[in-house]
Amino acid sequence: MLSMSVLLSVVSNFSLLRGVLSPEQICRRAKELSYTAVALTDTDNLYGLPEFLSGCRDYGLRAIIASQLSCSAGTVLLYARGNDGYRNLCRIISEKHCSEKFDIHESIKKDSSGLCGVSNERQVISSLHGILPLYYRITSLKAVPAWVKELNMKSLVIPQAVFSHASQYQTHRLLRAISLNTTLSALSSDQLFPCDALMRSPQQIYDRFEVFEEALQTTRQFGENLFSRDDFGQFIMPVFPDSHPNSAEVLRKKAFEGAKWRYGELSEAVVKRLGYELELIESKGFCDYFLVVDDIVKQSPRTCGRGSGAASIVAFCLGITNVDPIRYNLMFERFLNPGRTDPPDIDIDFAWDERDEVLRYVFERYGEEHTAMIATHQTFGTRMAIRETARVYGCTEQEISDVTRKIPWFAQLCQDDSQLEDELRSLPVARDLSLDPPWPQILSEAKKIIGMPSGIGTHCGGVVITPGPIREMAPVQYSAKGFPIVQWEKDGAEAMGLVKIDLLGNRSLAVIRDAIANIQEEGVEFDENSWDPQSDPQTMDLFARGESMGVFYVESPAMRLLQKKSGRGDFEHLVIHSSIIRPAANAYIRKYLERLHGASFEVLHPVFKEVLSETFGIMVYQEDVSRVAMALAGFSSEDADMLRKIVSKKARNRRFEDYKQKFFHGAAARGVSKSIIQEIWNMMLSFSGYSFCKPHSASYVQVSFQSAYLKVHYPASFMAAVLSNYGGYYSTQAYISEAMRLGIKVFPPDVNLSQINYRAAGNTLFVGLCQIKGLTHNAQNRIVERRRCDGPYRDMTDFMKRTNLDETDMERLLYAGAFDNLCRNINRSQQFWQMRSFYLGGRSGGSLPGLKPLTQAQYLSYQYKTIGFLTPHHPVTYVRYHARNSCIKIGQIDGCLGKMVTFLGWCITSKTVFTKTGDDMVFVTFEDESGLCEGVLFPDVYKRYAWLIAHHTVVLVKGKVTEEFGVKTVEISWLGRVRRVERLRG
Repeated sequence: MLSMSVLLSVVSNFSLLRGVLSPEQICRRAKELSYTAVALTDTDNLYGLPEFLSGCRDYGLRAIIASQLSCSAGTVLLYARGNDGYRNLCRIISEKHCSEKFDIHESIKKDSSGLCGVSNERQVISSLHGILPLYYRITSLKAVPAWVKELNMKSLVIPQAVFSHASQYQTHRLLRAISLNTTLSALSSDQLFPCDALMRSPQQIYDRFEVFEEALQTTRQFGENLFSRDDFGQFIMPVFPDSHPNSAEVLRKKAFEGAKWRYGELSEAVVKRLGYELELIESKGFCDYFLVVDDIVKQSPRTCGRGSGAASIVAFCLGITNVDPIRYNLMFERFLNPGRTDPPDIDIDFAWDERDEVLRYVFERYGEEHTAMIATHQTFGTRMAIRETARVYGCTEQEISDVTRKIPWFAQLCQDDSQLEDELRSLPVARDLSLDPPWPQILSEAKKIIGMPSGIGTHCGGVVITPGPIREMAPVQYSAKGFPIVQWEKDGAEAMGLVKIDLLGNRSLAVIRDAIANIQEEGVEFDENSWDPQSDPQTMDLFARGESMGVFYVESPAMRLLQKKSGRGDFEHLVIHSSIIRPAANAYIRKYLERLHGASFEVLHPVFKEVLSETFGIMVYQEDVSRVAMALAGFSSEDADMLRKIVSKKARNRRFEDYKQKFFHGAAARGVSKSIIQEIWNMMLSFSGYSFCKPHSASYVQVSFQSAYLKVHYPASFMAAVLSNYGGYYSTQAYISEAMRLGIKVFPPDVNLSQINYRAAGNTLFVGLCQIKGLTHNAQNRIVERRRCDGPYRDMTDFMKRTNLDETDMERLLYAGAFDNLCRNINRSQQFWQMRSFYLGGRSGGSLPGLKPLTQAQYLSYQYKTIGFLTPHHPVTYVRYHARNSCIKIGQIDGCLGKMVTFLGWCITSKTVFTKTGDDMVFVTFEDESGLCEGVLFPDVYKRYAWLIAHHTVVLVKGKVTEEFGVKTVEISWLGRVRRVERLRG
């Protein structure tokens, strides 16, 4: 018997909406079947290559890099030998996706070195014969055609392998039906893989195809001699064209010039830190990277360099980052250290509406042939999987929505040990869910595709720049916006050696920019060069009171509560709070607050006194994991950083266990008891998932201080900028309510007073034309431009003649009340009559009919429908409840500690969390015209009233006022609809 130790073709789920196995599952199954090498052959892509290479390493397999290319003539398997084969395979796949007229013959003919082709389609073979080594593919027991022998071609036995178990065929059918937008019953066999396309053992393949003995012998030799490139991971650094190869010298000069700009007289500490960092950066070969990032940052006057790179004094002196790492004791080794194997990773935020222009600059400056963005692999979430599965089962959209709308986005479904139907029924919001047949079958099938790749998108900001042609280093295709993207996600791209630069959009930078511009337009002098918001007492006081709605990164209910409970508003404490707020740190937040307010405590180990002195012996930042590992368990800086990275990625694999054992043994060898080691380890594990390093927190807090300073000193300009940039955590109504509570008068849209965006004048906020739903951009621009050129509009007729808007845009302006100030002697009904008359033939003269004005209820209804909020008063004030006299205002809650209270609340946000026992509970933020309050529904109450929690509605709330660290919240016991609501009063 021949030994068939190489599996030459398997399809993964990265053959989108076709394959069912992940690359890791393929590698595991190949190992179980006793293969020594395996080839992943997805169609027209290498999406799964990084995961495939990782799986092969984990299971001791040799990875063969390949892909199945499709063309008008059919398909061909292309196998890559060595570096040349990989380079050409990437190039051909890129041309397949990026060329308007892809010709596989011409593409391979350009350079076929390192490539081998396999096909069983005559037209493909005829096209490619003679330009690369070519084989005929045997997939079944049919005789090899005579024309193959005439071409003197050898044959390879490569049956289709798609499933590890026959039961997966049904999942494949489901995916194909979703892809083809059809029902399961309408699928034909030619749209599917064969149901017996199983991964088979070498013995099974031999037994099945033993009649092709010569082909089996050729297949064995082909597989054993096929070695693909395997040296991935070496950094492919960008090159800064203006300085290379003298980049180190240029970087040093720029860094010291920047240091004088930042510090003036250079202290010994600054010079020493600069020298240390520059030496390490040069030794790692990262000088060009820093110069490229510096060049990109210079394209915008307002940026925020963040992430671990904010710990670098070189980055600070170049202006890439804006937080002084010496002043705030930021750990450079979290960013770079002598043993670190990762590339540098600097994240840069630009104003959200400037980022695309920066990206265009990058592609023009460095060339599209050297530049691409990073991809994201979209996957089936729970709701999407259920929706798509129901469609192929023939359910109507209404039937589907009745089920999926009951599934919160946060629901942690698809647990391996339970049925999806049972999990859905356990959700309080889905307690009345009807799941009659075929829904049990739909849910059973949907569960199998949750988490599978469903498409490809573009990473929010990741860019790679390569010294050579990028299409020869990675497969490239175009995004929906027309930018080239590599086919891998950020982790995969990094594993393949590509070095990412994150260029991200940040709304708060635009808020700061627009607020300052508004201030200066009013004639107020504002000098940013002497601006020091971190030292402003009023700004710190705002943070300490938790009154930071609208302020970047510190406006969420949880963050505002933490600020109130701490009573601290200085920069250093805010840096701590912006990192400790992560969900997994809840237990440590309480300990932190107790210690902050003077409670006596003992640290877990004496090492904590020094390492964690700033945070009272509690680990807060990602790098605290590294610091503790080094001080407590004797880790090197490289191993400590790797431990931090493994923990943060929640990877509970063999590597995780190895590092855990190393930590336990190292700490025990230094005399630490097992119980203390375990407690410290548990604290480390709280960093799994979402958490910040200190430089990142400090960078964001600096932006927070700038935002808060503007809110304190120029509230109308600040709120105008927040609203012009589409707010943040809350709805537009919530920000309008906040503006009113600050004493700002909100003026509705007005054709003579409103700009396109919101603007402030003194203490008045003018709603922008952009807020009117459905009003076209063309109409907005025309209104403002005609007014700028020819002065204010005199009346409606003048407006209609000068702007020449279509009737639909005019209607939207009227509904929004944009002419009420212009036409003070004409009520809204008469305005409509005048408009209709004009559009029916220009007959706008003569006396107006005596039409009734709108009632206030109608006025408010129109305003809410057209701009999404009310300007006269808060919506709660218009609700008349039969027992309103028994209700208190939210602003009175602080004086009701320990009492049961009842109030009418407008729900502006809610957050569902899970208790230790897995039960749901929810935190809700309510507001009225007098203030905000936070409420909590514990599991039993949540189960009864979850269905009543809807944003932007008025709810009757009953509960007990409780206090923690001096902050009042409401422990809710009952929610109810306002059952007797009268029409809004006139």
